[in-house]
Amino acid sequence: MTYETNAKELKELLGLKGSPVAVKLVHSGDEIPAGYEKVPEKSRHCQFVQDARLNGMKGYATQDDHMCKGGAGVMGIETLPEQVANGSTYHKLGNFKTAEGALDTVSAIPKSTESHYASLYSPLETAEFEPDVIVIVATPRQALRLSQAYLHEKGGRISSDYSGIQSLCGDAVVAVKERGVPNMTLGCNGSRKFSGIAEDEVILGIPPKNLPAIVEALKVFKEKWG
Repeated sequence: MTYETNAKELKELLGLKGSPVAVKLVHSGDEIPAGYEKVPEKSRHCQFVQDARLNGMKGYATQDDHMCKGGAGVMGIETLPEQVANGSTYHKLGNFKTAEGALDTVSAIPKSTESHYASLYSPLETAEFEPDVIVIVATPRQALRLSQAYLHEKGGRISSDYSGIQSLCGDAVVAVKERGVPNMTLGCNGSRKFSGIAEDEVILGIPPKNLPAIVEALKVFKEKWG
């Protein structure tokens, strides 16, 4: 499926800054499309998302390219470091009052059930692969419209699952890939510090299968609400 039209309509209907980002976790180099090179320099998953969103970056990142080992670990690109897995990193940073609270929280973070070779990124409109997840960085009002659009066809409610750590990796990618439903997260200290997620922005992960219906619902909203 090509997402070019839907991506452009989504950007226009919501007034998004930058592009929705196609993210895929690949098991081997054979899954990387021709023309996709390694990311230009080592960085963090959240920064790779931002580079695709704002700068049109298309590329992939292996274990050696991921500076944030917690992010790479939850996505199955390498083993989660012990100090992250046992919560001691976040306890020392002051996120949690007790070591037990840190461990309980880290244990509940969504983690890939599979091992992966690399994470693959592209602006959605130019993606030449089928993404696992579409990551959208949005204002709260844009997130509201996306939520309403997701519920437009069948109704229901959306449950957002986050803890303020491992945000763009565990919450926006792994949780959505594993569960097959959208998730909204508020970013984390690392993603806001290192990748420039703004104070007035939140992050949503959307299953690709839901995108066409979301776009059609947004068109209805535009007609009815302006």
